[in-house]
Amino acid sequence: MTSYVRALYEFSGEPGTSEISIAVGEVLQVLRTDVGEGWWEGKNSKGEVGLFPAAYVEVMSAAEAKPHQQPAISQNLSSDAPNAGRYDSMADDYNDGDDWEDDWDDDNDTYSEIGPSNNSLKQHDKHMTHSSSNYDNKNLPATPSEDFFQSSVSGNNNTSTLKKSSMFGKSSDSFILGLGNRDRLPDNELIYIVPYENFYQWQPNYQSYSVIVASPKKETKFKGMKTFIAYQLTPSFNNISVSRRYKHFDWLHERLVEKFCLIPIPPLPDKQISGRYEEQFVEHRRVQLQEFVDWVCRHPVLSKCEVWHHFLTCTDEKVWKLGKRKAERDTYVGITYCWAISPPEKQLLQSNVDLQMESCSQFIHSMDISVRNLLTISNEMAKKYQTQSKKEFQRIGEGLTDLSRSIAFDEKRSSCGDKSLADCVSKIGDIFCVIGHQFGEQPKLDWVPFSDRLHIYRGVLNSFPDILSIHKGAMQKRKECERLAAEQKMSNSQIVDVNRRTDIVSYAVMAEMSHFKIERETHLKQTLKSLIEEQIKFYSGIVSKLQDAYAQFD
Repeated sequence: MTSYVRALYEFSGEPGTSEISIAVGEVLQVLRTDVGEGWWEGKNSKGEVGLFPAAYVEVMSAAEAKPHQQPAISQNLSSDAPNAGRYDSMADDYNDGDDWEDDWDDDNDTYSEIGPSNNSLKQHDKHMTHSSSNYDNKNLPATPSEDFFQSSVSGNNNTSTLKKSSMFGKSSDSFILGLGNRDRLPDNELIYIVPYENFYQWQPNYQSYSVIVASPKKETKFKGMKTFIAYQLTPSFNNISVSRRYKHFDWLHERLVEKFCLIPIPPLPDKQISGRYEEQFVEHRRVQLQEFVDWVCRHPVLSKCEVWHHFLTCTDEKVWKLGKRKAERDTYVGITYCWAISPPEKQLLQSNVDLQMESCSQFIHSMDISVRNLLTISNEMAKKYQTQSKKEFQRIGEGLTDLSRSIAFDEKRSSCGDKSLADCVSKIGDIFCVIGHQFGEQPKLDWVPFSDRLHIYRGVLNSFPDILSIHKGAMQKRKECERLAAEQKMSNSQIVDVNRRTDIVSYAVMAEMSHFKIERETHLKQTLKSLIEEQIKFYSGIVSKLQDAYAQFD
Protein backbone atom coordinates (compact mmCIF):
# COMPACT_ATOMS: atom_id res chain seq x y z
CA MET A 1 0.00 0.00 0.00
CA THR A 2 1.30 3.42 -0.99
CA SER A 3 2.28 5.56 1.97
CA TYR A 4 2.44 9.31 2.27
CA VAL A 5 4.47 11.57 4.54
CA ARG A 6 4.34 15.21 5.51
CA ALA A 7 7.51 17.30 5.66
CA LEU A 8 8.33 18.60 9.14
CA TYR A 9 11.36 20.60 8.03
CA GLU A 10 12.56 22.31 4.89
CA PHE A 11 15.27 20.51 2.93
CA SER A 12 17.13 21.79 -0.12
CA GLY A 13 18.36 19.06 -2.43
CA GLU A 14 21.92 19.46 -3.61
CA PRO A 15 22.11 20.23 -7.35
CA GLY A 16 23.53 17.50 -9.53
CA THR A 17 22.54 14.70 -7.09
CA SER A 18 19.57 12.38 -6.62
CA GLU A 19 18.10 14.61 -3.90
CA ILE A 20 14.85 16.57 -4.12
CA SER A 21 13.85 19.69 -2.25
CA ILE A 22 10.91 19.64 0.14
CA ALA A 23 9.04 22.41 1.93
CA VAL A 24 7.51 22.39 5.42
CA GLY A 25 4.02 20.89 5.29
CA GLU A 26 4.49 19.41 1.81
CA VAL A 27 2.98 15.96 1.22
CA LEU A 28 5.22 13.39 -0.47
CA GLN A 29 4.49 9.94 -1.83
CA VAL A 30 6.99 7.38 -0.51
CA LEU A 31 8.39 5.06 -3.15
CA ARG A 32 11.22 3.37 -1.24
CA THR A 33 12.29 3.22 2.39
CA ASP A 34 15.23 0.81 1.95
CA VAL A 35 17.64 3.30 0.40
CA GLY A 36 19.80 3.29 3.53
CA GLU A 37 21.74 5.80 5.65
CA GLY A 38 18.55 7.57 6.79
CA TRP A 39 17.26 8.41 3.28
CA TRP A 40 13.93 7.60 1.61
CA GLU A 41 12.92 7.92 -2.03
CA GLY A 42 9.70 9.65 -2.95
CA LYS A 43 7.79 12.02 -5.19
CA ASN A 44 7.15 15.62 -4.15
CA SER A 45 4.23 17.88 -5.02
CA LYS A 46 5.97 18.95 -8.24
CA GLY A 47 6.16 15.37 -9.45
CA GLU A 48 9.92 15.21 -8.93
CA VAL A 49 11.28 11.84 -7.83
CA GLY A 50 14.36 11.67 -5.63
CA LEU A 51 15.83 11.24 -2.16
CA PHE A 52 15.03 13.09 1.06
CA PRO A 53 16.04 12.60 4.75
CA ALA A 54 13.61 10.28 6.55
CA ALA A 55 14.04 12.25 9.79
CA TYR A 56 12.60 15.35 8.11
CA VAL A 57 9.13 13.86 7.59
CA GLU A 58 6.32 12.19 9.53
CA VAL A 59 4.16 9.34 8.23
CA MET A 60 0.56 10.35 7.61
CA SER A 61 -2.35 8.29 8.84
CA ALA A 62 -4.58 6.48 6.34
CA ALA A 63 -7.32 9.09 6.78
CA GLU A 64 -4.90 11.96 6.18
CA ALA A 65 -3.35 10.28 3.16
CA LYS A 66 -6.63 9.28 1.49
CA PRO A 67 -7.17 12.58 -0.41
CA HIS A 68 -3.68 12.25 -1.92
CA GLN A 69 -3.96 8.61 -3.02
CA GLN A 70 -4.23 7.74 -6.70
CA PRO A 71 -7.10 5.48 -7.84
CA ALA A 72 -6.14 1.89 -8.34
CA ILE A 73 -5.39 0.99 -11.97
CA SER A 74 -6.43 -2.60 -11.67
CA GLN A 75 -7.75 -5.01 -9.13
CA ASN A 76 -6.29 -8.04 -10.89
CA LEU A 77 -3.46 -8.32 -8.38
CA SER A 78 -5.71 -9.39 -5.55
CA SER A 79 -4.94 -12.19 -3.18
CA ASP A 80 -7.11 -14.50 -5.29
CA ALA A 81 -4.93 -14.11 -8.38
CA PRO A 82 -3.07 -17.28 -9.51
CA ASN A 83 0.36 -15.89 -8.65
CA ALA A 84 -0.70 -14.09 -5.50
CA GLY A 85 1.58 -14.87 -2.58
CA ARG A 86 4.35 -16.12 -4.83
CA TYR A 87 6.32 -12.93 -4.62
CA ASP A 88 5.43 -12.49 -0.98
CA SER A 89 6.91 -15.86 -0.19
CA MET A 90 9.95 -15.08 -2.29
CA ALA A 91 10.40 -11.85 -0.40
CA ASP A 92 10.07 -13.69 2.90
CA ASP A 93 12.71 -16.17 1.79
CA TYR A 94 14.97 -13.32 0.75
CA ASN A 95 14.51 -11.44 4.00
CA ASP A 96 14.99 -14.63 5.97
CA GLY A 97 18.32 -15.22 4.31
CA ASP A 98 20.07 -12.33 5.99
CA ASP A 99 23.66 -12.94 6.93
CA TRP A 100 26.67 -11.21 8.43
CA GLU A 101 26.42 -8.43 5.84
CA ASP A 102 22.72 -7.64 6.08
CA ASP A 103 21.96 -4.60 3.93
CA TRP A 104 20.78 -2.29 6.68
CA ASP A 105 22.39 0.44 4.58
CA ASP A 106 24.30 0.65 1.32
CA ASP A 107 27.77 1.89 2.00
CA ASN A 108 28.58 2.33 -1.69
CA ASP A 109 25.80 4.84 -2.38
CA THR A 110 27.09 8.28 -3.28
CA TYR A 111 24.39 10.68 -2.21
CA SER A 112 25.25 14.03 -0.68
CA GLU A 113 25.74 14.61 3.01
CA ILE A 114 22.90 15.10 5.44
CA GLY A 115 23.26 18.41 7.22
CA PRO A 116 21.56 18.23 10.64
CA SER A 117 22.16 15.35 13.01
CA ASN A 118 19.49 12.65 12.97
CA ASN A 119 20.76 10.30 15.67
CA SER A 120 19.31 12.16 18.62
CA LEU A 121 15.95 12.55 16.89
CA LYS A 122 16.02 8.88 15.98
CA GLN A 123 16.69 7.84 19.57
CA HIS A 124 13.97 10.23 20.84
CA ASP A 125 11.43 8.70 18.44
CA LYS A 126 12.30 5.20 19.56
CA HIS A 127 11.88 6.08 23.22
CA MET A 128 8.51 7.56 22.43
CA THR A 129 7.59 4.38 20.57
CA HIS A 130 8.50 2.26 23.60
CA SER A 131 6.20 4.30 25.79
CA SER A 132 3.21 3.85 23.53
CA SER A 133 3.08 0.79 21.31
CA ASN A 134 5.72 -1.89 21.77
CA TYR A 135 3.86 -3.79 24.45
CA ASP A 136 0.21 -3.59 23.64
CA ASN A 137 -1.48 -5.59 26.36
CA LYS A 138 -3.98 -7.21 24.02
CA ASN A 139 -1.16 -9.55 22.99
CA LEU A 140 -0.41 -10.47 26.57
CA PRO A 141 -1.81 -13.60 28.21
CA ALA A 142 -4.69 -13.20 30.61
CA THR A 143 -3.76 -13.18 34.29
CA PRO A 144 -5.73 -13.00 37.54
CA SER A 145 -4.90 -9.30 37.80
CA GLU A 146 -6.20 -8.64 34.30
CA ASP A 147 -9.35 -10.66 34.92
CA PHE A 148 -9.93 -8.70 38.11
CA PHE A 149 -9.66 -5.35 36.40
CA GLN A 150 -11.77 -6.45 33.48
CA SER A 151 -14.63 -7.64 35.67
CA SER A 152 -14.41 -4.60 37.95
CA VAL A 153 -14.54 -2.09 35.14
CA SER A 154 -17.13 -3.81 32.95
CA GLY A 155 -19.41 -4.31 35.92
CA ASN A 156 -19.61 -0.64 36.81
CA ASN A 157 -22.04 1.72 35.08
CA ASN A 158 -20.36 4.93 36.26
CA THR A 159 -18.93 6.70 33.20
CA SER A 160 -16.08 8.14 35.26
CA THR A 161 -14.79 4.66 36.10
CA LEU A 162 -11.42 3.84 34.55
CA LYS A 163 -11.91 2.00 31.25
CA LYS A 164 -9.89 -1.06 30.37
CA SER A 165 -8.68 0.52 27.16
CA SER A 166 -7.18 3.45 29.04
CA MET A 167 -5.78 1.24 31.78
CA PHE A 168 -3.85 -0.90 29.34
CA GLY A 169 -3.13 1.59 26.59
CA LYS A 170 0.43 2.38 27.68
CA SER A 171 3.41 0.07 27.68
CA SER A 172 4.24 0.84 31.31
CA ASP A 173 0.79 -0.29 32.43
CA SER A 174 1.47 -3.94 31.66
CA PHE A 175 4.40 -3.98 34.06
CA ILE A 176 2.78 -1.82 36.76
CA LEU A 177 -0.31 -4.03 36.75
CA GLY A 178 1.75 -7.22 36.77
CA LEU A 179 0.83 -8.36 33.29
CA GLY A 180 2.94 -10.01 30.63
CA ASN A 181 6.17 -11.94 31.08
CA ARG A 182 6.78 -12.62 34.77
CA ASP A 183 9.07 -15.63 34.58
CA ARG A 184 11.92 -15.26 37.00
CA LEU A 185 15.19 -14.69 35.25
CA PRO A 186 18.36 -16.57 36.20
CA ASP A 187 20.39 -14.83 38.90
CA ASN A 188 23.19 -14.04 36.45
CA GLU A 189 20.73 -11.98 34.34
CA LEU A 190 19.33 -9.97 37.24
CA ILE A 191 20.40 -6.36 37.66
CA TYR A 192 20.79 -5.21 41.26
CA ILE A 193 20.36 -1.72 42.69
CA VAL A 194 22.28 -0.98 45.88
CA PRO A 195 22.44 1.97 48.31
CA TYR A 196 24.94 4.68 47.40
CA GLU A 197 25.60 7.43 49.96
CA ASN A 198 22.16 9.05 50.33
CA PHE A 199 20.95 7.69 46.99
CA TYR A 200 20.96 4.43 45.02
CA GLN A 201 23.08 3.12 42.19
CA TRP A 202 23.40 0.15 39.86
CA GLN A 203 25.56 -2.54 41.38
CA PRO A 204 29.07 -1.80 40.06
CA ASN A 205 30.58 -4.09 37.49
CA TYR A 206 33.68 -5.29 39.30
CA GLN A 207 34.98 -7.05 36.19
CA SER A 208 35.58 -3.86 34.25
CA TYR A 209 37.11 -4.02 30.78
CA SER A 210 37.85 -1.81 27.79
CA VAL A 211 37.41 -2.13 24.04
CA ILE A 212 39.74 -0.62 21.45
CA VAL A 213 38.31 0.55 18.13
CA ALA A 214 41.17 0.56 15.63
CA SER A 215 42.43 -0.16 12.12
CA PRO A 216 39.64 1.21 9.93
CA LYS A 217 40.03 -0.45 6.56
CA LYS A 218 38.27 -0.03 3.23
CA GLU A 219 36.87 -3.38 2.10
CA THR A 220 34.71 -4.63 -0.77
CA LYS A 221 32.20 -7.38 -1.48
CA PHE A 222 30.29 -8.68 -4.49
CA LYS A 223 33.49 -8.48 -6.59
CA GLY A 224 34.04 -4.86 -5.78
CA MET A 225 30.46 -3.70 -6.42
CA LYS A 226 30.02 -2.75 -2.77
CA THR A 227 32.52 -0.80 -0.71
CA PHE A 228 32.54 -0.15 3.01
CA ILE A 229 34.77 0.71 5.96
CA ALA A 230 35.34 -1.99 8.60
CA TYR A 231 36.63 -1.24 12.10
CA GLN A 232 38.46 -3.71 14.32
CA LEU A 233 37.14 -4.01 17.90
CA THR A 234 39.32 -5.72 20.47
CA PRO A 235 37.94 -6.32 24.01
CA SER A 236 40.48 -6.50 26.81
CA PHE A 237 38.82 -9.57 28.35
CA ASN A 238 39.77 -11.87 25.43
CA ASN A 239 41.98 -9.82 23.06
CA ILE A 240 40.15 -11.31 20.07
CA SER A 241 39.36 -8.76 17.36
CA VAL A 242 36.06 -8.61 15.50
CA SER A 243 35.29 -6.63 12.36
CA ARG A 244 32.33 -4.26 12.47
CA ARG A 245 30.88 -1.75 10.02
CA TYR A 246 28.97 1.38 10.93
CA LYS A 247 25.69 -0.34 10.08
CA HIS A 248 26.48 -3.01 12.69
CA PHE A 249 26.86 -0.23 15.25
CA ASP A 250 23.56 1.21 14.02
CA TRP A 251 21.81 -2.14 14.52
CA LEU A 252 23.31 -2.47 18.00
CA HIS A 253 22.19 1.04 18.89
CA GLU A 254 18.60 0.22 17.87
CA ARG A 255 18.61 -2.89 20.04
CA LEU A 256 19.96 -1.02 23.08
CA VAL A 257 17.47 1.83 22.71
CA GLU A 258 14.62 -0.67 22.40
CA LYS A 259 15.72 -2.77 25.36
CA PHE A 260 16.63 -0.05 27.89
CA CYS A 261 13.90 2.58 28.05
CA LEU A 262 15.10 3.80 31.47
CA ILE A 263 18.77 4.06 30.51
CA PRO A 264 19.95 6.74 28.05
CA ILE A 265 21.95 5.20 25.22
CA PRO A 266 24.84 7.36 23.98
CA PRO A 267 24.45 8.52 20.37
CA LEU A 268 26.46 7.26 17.42
CA PRO A 269 28.39 9.59 15.12
CA ASP A 270 26.18 11.50 12.71
CA LYS A 271 25.51 9.71 9.44
CA GLN A 272 27.24 11.01 6.34
CA ILE A 273 27.01 9.96 2.73
CA SER A 274 29.52 12.02 0.75
CA GLY A 275 33.20 11.86 1.66
CA ARG A 276 32.80 8.76 3.80
CA TYR A 277 35.99 7.18 2.48
CA GLU A 278 38.22 10.21 3.02
CA GLU A 279 41.01 9.36 5.44
CA GLN A 280 40.32 12.29 7.75
CA PHE A 281 36.60 11.47 8.00
CA VAL A 282 37.23 7.75 8.59
CA GLU A 283 39.67 8.48 11.40
CA HIS A 284 37.32 10.99 13.02
CA ARG A 285 34.47 8.48 12.88
CA ARG A 286 36.73 5.88 14.51
CA VAL A 287 37.38 8.30 17.37
CA GLN A 288 33.65 8.99 17.73
CA LEU A 289 32.86 5.26 17.75
CA GLN A 290 35.51 4.85 20.44
CA GLU A 291 33.67 7.44 22.55
CA PHE A 292 30.42 5.44 22.15
CA VAL A 293 32.14 2.16 23.02
CA ASP A 294 33.89 3.67 26.06
CA TRP A 295 30.60 4.99 27.45
CA VAL A 296 28.92 1.58 27.12
CA CYS A 297 31.91 -0.18 28.70
CA ARG A 298 31.73 2.11 31.73
CA HIS A 299 28.00 1.55 32.29
CA PRO A 300 27.36 -1.17 34.90
CA VAL A 301 24.23 -2.44 33.10
CA LEU A 302 24.98 -1.90 29.42
CA SER A 303 28.46 -3.40 29.76
CA LYS A 304 26.94 -6.72 30.87
CA CYS A 305 24.14 -6.77 28.29
CA GLU A 306 23.94 -9.97 26.21
CA VAL A 307 23.44 -8.23 22.85
CA TRP A 308 26.46 -6.01 23.56
CA HIS A 309 28.67 -9.01 24.27
CA HIS A 310 27.35 -10.73 21.16
CA PHE A 311 28.36 -7.65 19.18
CA LEU A 312 31.84 -7.66 20.74
CA THR A 313 32.68 -11.35 20.55
CA CYS A 314 30.85 -13.11 17.72
CA THR A 315 33.06 -14.03 14.76
CA ASP A 316 30.99 -16.84 13.25
CA GLU A 317 28.41 -15.92 10.60
CA LYS A 318 25.79 -18.48 11.64
CA VAL A 319 26.16 -17.69 15.33
CA TRP A 320 25.88 -13.99 14.50
CA LYS A 321 22.60 -14.58 12.67
CA LEU A 322 21.17 -16.61 15.55
CA GLY A 323 22.22 -14.02 18.12
CA LYS A 324 20.89 -11.21 15.95
CA ARG A 325 17.45 -12.81 15.68
CA LYS A 326 17.43 -13.68 19.36
CA ALA A 327 18.11 -10.04 20.22
CA GLU A 328 15.38 -8.84 17.86
CA ARG A 329 12.88 -11.23 19.49
CA ASP A 330 13.88 -10.42 23.04
CA THR A 331 10.79 -10.12 25.27
CA TYR A 332 12.56 -8.28 28.09
CA VAL A 333 12.62 -4.93 26.34
CA GLY A 334 11.30 -1.47 27.23
CA ILE A 335 9.46 -1.27 30.52
CA THR A 336 9.26 -5.08 30.58
CA TYR A 337 12.98 -5.09 31.34
CA CYS A 338 12.07 -3.94 34.85
CA TRP A 339 11.26 -7.60 35.61
CA ALA A 340 15.03 -8.13 35.50
CA ILE A 341 15.73 -5.39 38.07
CA SER A 342 16.20 -6.38 41.70
CA PRO A 343 16.06 -3.24 43.91
CA PRO A 344 16.36 -2.93 47.72
CA GLU A 345 13.40 -4.17 49.73
CA LYS A 346 12.89 -0.78 51.32
CA GLN A 347 9.68 0.95 50.25
CA LEU A 348 10.33 4.41 48.85
CA LEU A 349 8.76 7.51 50.31
CA GLN A 350 6.71 9.01 47.50
CA SER A 351 7.29 12.63 48.52
CA ASN A 352 11.06 12.05 48.43
CA VAL A 353 10.80 10.44 44.99
CA ASP A 354 8.75 13.35 43.63
CA LEU A 355 11.30 15.81 44.99
CA GLN A 356 14.20 13.98 43.36
CA MET A 357 12.41 13.68 40.00
CA GLU A 358 11.56 17.39 39.99
CA SER A 359 15.16 18.26 40.84
CA CYS A 360 16.41 15.91 38.13
CA SER A 361 14.07 17.45 35.54
CA GLN A 362 15.28 20.97 36.31
CA PHE A 363 18.92 19.88 36.26
CA ILE A 364 18.61 17.98 32.95
CA HIS A 365 16.92 20.95 31.31
CA SER A 366 19.58 23.35 32.54
CA MET A 367 22.52 21.12 31.62
CA ASP A 368 21.03 20.36 28.20
CA ILE A 369 20.94 24.09 27.38
CA SER A 370 24.49 24.53 28.69
CA VAL A 371 25.87 21.57 26.71
CA ARG A 372 24.19 22.70 23.50
CA ASN A 373 25.59 26.20 23.95
CA LEU A 374 29.07 24.90 24.73
CA LEU A 375 28.91 22.55 21.75
CA THR A 376 28.12 25.51 19.50
CA ILE A 377 31.03 27.46 20.98
CA SER A 378 33.35 24.49 20.55
CA ASN A 379 32.42 24.05 16.90
CA GLU A 380 32.87 27.78 16.30
CA MET A 381 36.29 27.73 17.96
CA ALA A 382 37.39 24.78 15.82
CA LYS A 383 36.22 26.58 12.70
CA LYS A 384 37.90 29.80 13.77
CA TYR A 385 41.24 28.04 14.32
CA GLN A 386 41.01 26.12 11.05
CA THR A 387 40.04 29.10 8.90
CA GLN A 388 40.25 32.60 10.35
CA SER A 389 43.27 32.27 12.68
CA LYS A 390 45.14 30.11 10.19
CA LYS A 391 44.64 32.65 7.40
CA GLU A 392 45.54 35.61 9.63
CA PHE A 393 48.92 34.22 10.63
CA GLN A 394 49.64 33.03 7.12
CA ARG A 395 48.84 36.51 5.80
CA ILE A 396 51.28 37.95 8.31
CA GLY A 397 53.90 35.45 7.16
CA GLU A 398 53.28 36.21 3.48
CA GLY A 399 53.46 39.94 4.18
CA LEU A 400 56.79 39.55 5.93
CA THR A 401 58.07 37.39 3.08
CA ASP A 402 57.18 40.12 0.59
CA LEU A 403 58.97 42.64 2.79
CA SER A 404 62.09 40.47 2.86
CA ARG A 405 62.15 40.36 -0.95
CA SER A 406 61.98 44.14 -1.12
CA ILE A 407 64.82 44.53 1.37
CA ALA A 408 66.87 41.86 -0.43
CA PHE A 409 66.50 43.83 -3.67
CA ASP A 410 68.21 46.83 -2.08
CA GLU A 411 70.77 44.75 -0.16
CA LYS A 412 72.23 43.52 -3.44
CA ARG A 413 73.68 46.99 -4.05
CA SER A 414 75.82 46.90 -0.95
CA SER A 415 77.82 44.35 0.93
CA CYS A 416 76.07 42.88 3.95
CA GLY A 417 77.30 41.36 7.19
CA ASP A 418 77.04 37.82 8.42
CA LYS A 419 73.27 37.98 8.54
CA SER A 420 71.23 40.30 6.34
CA LEU A 421 67.98 41.92 7.44
CA ALA A 422 66.22 40.30 4.48
CA ASP A 423 67.15 36.82 5.73
CA CYS A 424 65.91 37.63 9.22
CA VAL A 425 62.58 38.96 7.99
CA SER A 426 62.17 36.00 5.64
CA LYS A 427 62.72 33.50 8.46
CA ILE A 428 60.27 35.39 10.69
CA GLY A 429 57.73 35.21 7.86
CA ASP A 430 58.25 31.45 7.63
CA ILE A 431 57.71 31.15 11.39
CA PHE A 432 54.39 32.99 11.16
CA CYS A 433 53.30 30.71 8.31
CA VAL A 434 54.15 27.69 10.47
CA ILE A 435 52.13 29.19 13.34
CA GLY A 436 49.19 29.55 10.94
CA HIS A 437 49.49 25.88 9.97
CA GLN A 438 49.57 24.90 13.65
CA PHE A 439 46.36 26.84 14.25
CA GLY A 440 44.71 24.92 11.42
CA GLU A 441 45.77 21.54 12.83
CA GLN A 442 45.23 22.27 16.54
CA PRO A 443 41.41 21.64 16.71
CA LYS A 444 42.06 17.95 16.00
CA LEU A 445 43.77 17.80 19.39
CA ASP A 446 41.45 19.88 21.56
CA TRP A 447 38.23 21.40 20.21
CA VAL A 448 37.16 18.49 18.00
CA PRO A 449 37.64 15.84 20.76
CA PHE A 450 35.86 18.21 23.14
CA SER A 451 32.95 18.46 20.69
CA ASP A 452 32.83 14.67 20.38
CA ARG A 453 32.47 14.34 24.15
CA LEU A 454 29.76 17.01 24.22
CA HIS A 455 27.97 15.14 21.41
CA ILE A 456 27.75 12.12 23.71
CA TYR A 457 26.40 14.22 26.59
CA ARG A 458 23.88 15.95 24.35
CA GLY A 459 22.51 12.59 23.19
CA VAL A 460 22.32 11.24 26.74
CA LEU A 461 20.61 14.40 28.01
CA ASN A 462 18.09 14.21 25.16
CA SER A 463 16.98 10.80 26.45
CA PHE A 464 16.23 11.84 30.03
CA PRO A 465 12.94 13.69 29.30
CA ASP A 466 11.52 10.45 27.85
CA ILE A 467 12.78 8.50 30.87
CA LEU A 468 11.16 10.98 33.25
CA SER A 469 7.98 10.83 31.18
CA ILE A 470 7.85 7.05 31.54
CA HIS A 471 8.34 7.42 35.29
CA LYS A 472 5.59 10.03 35.45
CA GLY A 473 3.24 7.66 33.62
CA ALA A 474 4.02 4.91 36.14
CA MET A 475 3.26 7.26 39.02
CA GLN A 476 -0.05 8.25 37.44
CA LYS A 477 -0.98 4.59 37.09
CA ARG A 478 -0.09 4.10 40.75
CA LYS A 479 -2.46 6.92 41.75
CA GLU A 480 -5.23 5.41 39.62
CA CYS A 481 -4.76 2.06 41.33
CA GLU A 482 -4.76 3.71 44.76
CA ARG A 483 -8.08 5.33 43.87
CA LEU A 484 -9.46 1.96 42.84
CA ALA A 485 -8.23 0.49 46.12
CA ALA A 486 -9.97 3.29 48.02
CA GLU A 487 -13.15 2.37 46.16
CA GLN A 488 -12.54 -1.26 47.17
CA LYS A 489 -12.06 -2.29 43.54
CA MET A 490 -8.57 -3.55 44.23
CA SER A 491 -7.39 -5.78 47.04
CA ASN A 492 -4.71 -4.70 49.50
CA SER A 493 -2.31 -7.32 48.18
CA GLN A 494 -2.73 -6.01 44.64
CA ILE A 495 -2.05 -2.40 45.59
CA VAL A 496 1.03 -3.52 47.52
CA ASP A 497 2.29 -5.25 44.36
CA VAL A 498 1.54 -2.18 42.24
CA ASN A 499 3.43 0.06 44.65
CA ARG A 500 6.35 -2.35 44.66
CA ARG A 501 6.58 -2.33 40.87
CA THR A 502 6.37 1.46 40.65
CA ASP A 503 9.15 1.56 43.23
CA ILE A 504 11.25 -0.52 40.84
CA VAL A 505 10.79 2.13 38.14
CA SER A 506 11.72 4.85 40.64
CA TYR A 507 14.76 2.92 41.86
CA ALA A 508 15.93 2.43 38.24
CA VAL A 509 15.63 6.13 37.39
CA MET A 510 17.44 7.15 40.58
CA ALA A 511 20.19 4.58 39.90
CA GLU A 512 20.67 6.01 36.41
CA MET A 513 20.77 9.55 37.80
CA SER A 514 23.50 8.43 40.22
CA HIS A 515 25.49 6.85 37.40
CA PHE A 516 25.22 10.03 35.33
CA LYS A 517 26.46 12.01 38.33
CA ILE A 518 29.49 9.72 38.65
CA GLU A 519 30.15 10.02 34.92
CA ARG A 520 30.16 13.79 34.86
CA GLU A 521 32.35 13.97 37.97
CA THR A 522 35.01 11.74 36.42
CA HIS A 523 34.56 11.61 32.65
CA LEU A 524 33.59 15.27 32.19
CA LYS A 525 36.35 16.40 34.54
CA GLN A 526 38.90 14.47 32.48
CA THR A 527 37.45 15.95 29.30
CA LEU A 528 37.97 19.51 30.51
CA LYS A 529 41.40 18.63 31.84
CA SER A 530 42.45 17.24 28.45
CA LEU A 531 41.16 20.36 26.69
CA ILE A 532 43.18 22.66 28.93
CA GLU A 533 46.30 20.48 28.67
CA GLU A 534 46.19 20.62 24.87
CA GLN A 535 45.62 24.38 24.96
CA ILE A 536 48.66 24.80 27.24
CA LYS A 537 50.82 22.70 24.90
CA PHE A 538 49.57 24.62 21.89
CA TYR A 539 50.13 28.11 23.22
CA SER A 540 53.44 27.07 24.74
CA GLY A 541 54.44 25.98 21.25
CA ILE A 542 53.29 29.32 19.82
CA VAL A 543 55.37 31.19 22.42
CA SER A 544 58.36 29.01 21.53
CA LYS A 545 57.94 29.89 17.84
CA LEU A 546 57.68 33.60 18.61
CA GLN A 547 60.85 33.33 20.72
CA ASP A 548 62.57 31.79 17.69
CA ALA A 549 61.39 34.75 15.64
CA TYR A 550 62.72 37.17 18.22
CA ALA A 551 66.08 35.37 18.28
CA GLN A 552 66.59 36.18 14.59
CA PHE A 553 67.77 39.66 15.63
CA ASP A 554 70.29 38.45 18.22
